[in-house]
Amino acid sequence: MPDNESPAPRYRRLARECIEMANTIATEQTRAALVEMAQVWRRLAESHDVRSAMQQQIQLKNDKKE
Repeated sequence: MPDNESPAPRYRRLARECIEMANTIATEQTRAALVEMAQVWRRLAESHDVRSAMQQQIQLKNDKKE
C-alpha cells in the first residue's frame, strides 16, 4: 500500500482484496464474512467520497465570500 494512498481508494482496494480472498475460500461462512467485509469497505469509500464532496462545496462557498 502506498503511504500517500487516500482513504477512499484504499477502502476500495481493501474491498477488492476481500472479494479476491472470498473467491479462494471453501467454507461458506468464511466466504460470506469476507463479502460482508467488502461491502463495509465499499460503504466507507462512498461515505468518504460524499464527505469530501461536501467539504469541497463548503470551501467553494467560503472562497466566494472572501
